[in-house]
Amino acid sequence: MRRRFMLLFVVAAALTIVWPAASTATAPNNESNSYVFFLEVPNSAQNSAGDTLAVTGEGMFGVHAKSASGGGQYTFTGADGSTFSGTWTVNGLIAFQPYGCGVIFGTPIPPDLCGGRVVLDVTATTPFGPRSAQLTIYCEIGSPPPSSEEGITAVIPSVGSFNRQTGGMNVYVKS
Repeated sequence: MRRRFMLLFVVAAALTIVWPAASTATAPNNESNSYVFFLEVPNSAQNSAGDTLAVTGEGMFGVHAKSASGGGQYTFTGADGSTFSGTWTVNGLIAFQPYGCGVIFGTPIPPDLCGGRVVLDVTATTPFGPRSAQLTIYCEIGSPPPSSEEGITAVIPSVGSFNRQTGGMNVYVKS
């Protein structure tokens, strides 16, 4: 009985210590902040067929009230080597999960540089006509979850899910 109590105590103590650190990246965002986002270098992702999507752009989003605008350029490269490029435009903000501001991997940076996961509803111009898509941008500033990576993912209903991040660098600037 004493052994079981001791094990329960150790597990409870470990959860008490770990829980706050793990939950900061997933805490609900009740702030009314606005941010400007920058994807100055190509952020890329690949789908299961080996096609690659590379995205650059900039814009803004506001958390409460939910709003977003902006856009940029993209290049699609098929696994067979075919390519085409176009533009994308933000239609709205779907979600934002803040990771924090002013620190990256333990190193202090300017306090208005922030990270998080922002999910945008976008429309891409393509040679096949406009395509709706969901673009997710990940910025590792702050305290991101352990499984998070810098870059993008995208879901394009008529094309597929670009869920394997292959590169990126971006930032959100709190305004």
